[in-house]
Amino acid sequence: MPVLAPIAAWRHYAALDSSRLTAMAVAEFPVASTARAQAGAVLPRAVRQARLYFLVLFVLGLAALIFGVEGRFPGGLFLYPPPVDWIPPLGRDPWLAAFALHQQDPVFAACGGAQSLEEFQTLYWWEWLRRASALLLAVAAVAGLAGASAAARFRFAAPRLLGLCAIVLVYAAARGLVGLAAAHVEELARFNVGQYRHAVDLTFASAAVAAVLASVLVPPLPERPAGARPFHPGAWLWAGAILLDIGFGALFMARDAAAVWTAWPGLGDVPPARFLSYAPLWLNFVFNPYTIQLAHRSLSVGLWIAALGSMIWSIRRNPAGQRGAVALFGLLTAEMAIGIAALVLGVPPALSILHRVGGVLVLAVAFTLVPWSASPSRLRSPAIP
Repeated sequence: MPVLAPIAAWRHYAALDSSRLTAMAVAEFPVASTARAQAGAVLPRAVRQARLYFLVLFVLGLAALIFGVEGRFPGGLFLYPPPVDWIPPLGRDPWLAAFALHQQDPVFAACGGAQSLEEFQTLYWWEWLRRASALLLAVAAVAGLAGASAAARFRFAAPRLLGLCAIVLVYAAARGLVGLAAAHVEELARFNVGQYRHAVDLTFASAAVAAVLASVLVPPLPERPAGARPFHPGAWLWAGAILLDIGFGALFMARDAAAVWTAWPGLGDVPPARFLSYAPLWLNFVFNPYTIQLAHRSLSVGLWIAALGSMIWSIRRNPAGQRGAVALFGLLTAEMAIGIAALVLGVPPALSILHRVGGVLVLAVAFTLVPWSASPSRLRSPAIP
């Protein structure tokens, strides 16, 4: 009975003052998650329109991530995308002519390309969709910024859009640092630096798309409820750890780490010395496929264990935060299962892309749903008559 007293007090207090309890829960969200303060109420029309805009932006951003950042099939179907026109071939003869031009390209002979018309059509449409999604995404982003700046009724969405612009600026700086390091750090200059660019691309693209999805799940409001805080250290620690795991996952794919170590959960026949075979030591974490896979595995398992512990704690001590804890744990469990299946099955393209999308979903939940919402002491604080 003493253990249930805080929960009973919380339920009694929620019945008396639900709006204050909602404000306490909102205060813990990391990305100004103020929409939940109006749970059960009808959102203003401008907020619904902003949510629809962010939904469109999310669909376009996810398409650009899949077709652009993950443009090279993990199975090695192609390394060199064919040139495409905005109007694709509209018949068998135009397709055959385009395929013949593709085979005559010197880059095709040097880097590999489609070996059949069906493969060429797949690569062609993939590249065409990459360009179309990137163009539509840019148009939608510019239109959103212009609308939020020109229309006062949508100005409340401007901070979210400016936050996306900040991600793009930090991404450009990170890309510049990669090029600078590759040119001036001797250890990096000896190797291909394409994997570092891929890791930066995928990490920042995942952050941007997850932030947009967070704005769909928890849209901005014209007014922030009293007590709401846009910053919560624990929530941002979750997001940072997930982003780091996504970065190692990108290095995992770029270095084809699945080809050298497929055993799960143990080492299999991998000698332990392989994990420290490069000098200096830090080079193993950015180039050694064994160490990169070990780091990705360790981070994923650590996040899963932390999410499990947080879910158990929330169910027992903090009912207000258990929905977020269960959602995060469930998504992490599914994401780990997909990753393990992809590893064991030889990284088929469909599972690899699904794994990338899962990382975006997990990160979006980390942005919007914190595994703890209010401490037990705060739940017991109101005087119960």
